[in-house]
Amino acid sequence: MRAKGSSFFIPAVCAVYILSVLFFVVSLAAEYRRGIFYSQNRFNSITRDLSRISKNYTPQSKKFYDEFLFSLGNVSDIAGLQLKYGEELIFSYPGKVSDLEKINSSLVKMYTTTVFSENGIPVSLMSSIYLLKPVSIFYRGRIALIAVLLATVSTAVYLVFFTRNSKVPAPAEANSTEYPEIESYDDFPEDTEEMPQENETSLESDEIQQESPEQPEEEDVLAFLNEEPEQPEPEESQNEKEEPSGLFCPDTGFGWEQYMLTRLDSELIRSASGDQDLSLFTIIIKGISWTSECGKEISRVILEKIKFNDLVFNYKEDGASIIFQNQNTDKSLVIAEELHADIASVLSKYNESRFIGIGISSRSLRLISSTRLANESEEALSRTTNDSPIIAFRVNPERYKDYLASESFQDEKQDSDSKENVQEEL
Repeated sequence: MRAKGSSFFIPAVCAVYILSVLFFVVSLAAEYRRGIFYSQNRFNSITRDLSRISKNYTPQSKKFYDEFLFSLGNVSDIAGLQLKYGEELIFSYPGKVSDLEKINSSLVKMYTTTVFSENGIPVSLMSSIYLLKPVSIFYRGRIALIAVLLATVSTAVYLVFFTRNSKVPAPAEANSTEYPEIESYDDFPEDTEEMPQENETSLESDEIQQESPEQPEEEDVLAFLNEEPEQPEPEESQNEKEEPSGLFCPDTGFGWEQYMLTRLDSELIRSASGDQDLSLFTIIIKGISWTSECGKEISRVILEKIKFNDLVFNYKEDGASIIFQNQNTDKSLVIAEELHADIASVLSKYNESRFIGIGISSRSLRLISSTRLANESEEALSRTTNDSPIIAFRVNPERYKDYLASESFQDEKQDSDSKENVQEEL
């Protein structure tokens, strides 16, 4: 019952909205068309009355004004009107002449004419008559607004009533109404020819179950042969293998090295979805101690350059990995030069001479994994020297796509060859 009510109420409300707008537009358009003919008749009527009054009464007399105002009647359709007796203005509506001169609209039509008084002096008439009266726009807009308001209020009341009384159907009811009934599988004939195959499979499974207990023994023997004698690890390596506490290293303020690949994966996905570039910096400062005053100031310089400490990570004992969002290789080289100069100035401040190497690798609009991008950046870092402390791994995206296509083709070929060999053995 509620579904039927909804199917009736929603179209009814939409119909009210549409009919209200149509009523407002169509009624005003029809009156505008009538106003084109009415304005001419209205002006002719004013001209006839003015000619009659001018011949019976002298302009500027009180009797002339009374008779002329009486002949005008309802002036709601008149936007402006002026009378001139010779060159003298004797009547103006509205009161200011400047207001009449400002009337210039597509809803108003101007008319002018001249009649002669009893003494032969011309009386000039200029009239502006509404083709569409403002009062008509007001009344029809009010009717449409009331209809829309009533439909809106009724919709709000209906929604409140519906949300309070709505019930979720039970699972059994939903299954019975939404899904068709399925025929019983008992009606289909059973295939007796497939029984031997089932027996064969059961026998094979029994053989596998009989052979399976021997496998753990072989695995244990292999594991024992491959196992190396345990040696006590130094305390430093044990501390390094422990899981980091917190998100950031207390010595540098960078993220832990173990979190870098995970964050790089998420940034690569985000940049690929937005069709943006991304660069990875791998920096090494040979022999730097992050706990020293010089190391602390260098870490502050790096964080100020990046402004997001969740994009900077430790790299080994004397380096850092930095993720730059929306930066290609050319822009990254400029940033790397600035960063190299800032770090060098800090080292010179503390009278320390250390090698600063920066390796750069960019996504270059490739679909690439975080591990491969990190390997490229490390490879670029390994090629840095004192003469070339900044090396960028530049990639041709088209050649990279061709490489991936050839790799996938070789994999498919190997799979097909292996399937053919298996079929030949069978």
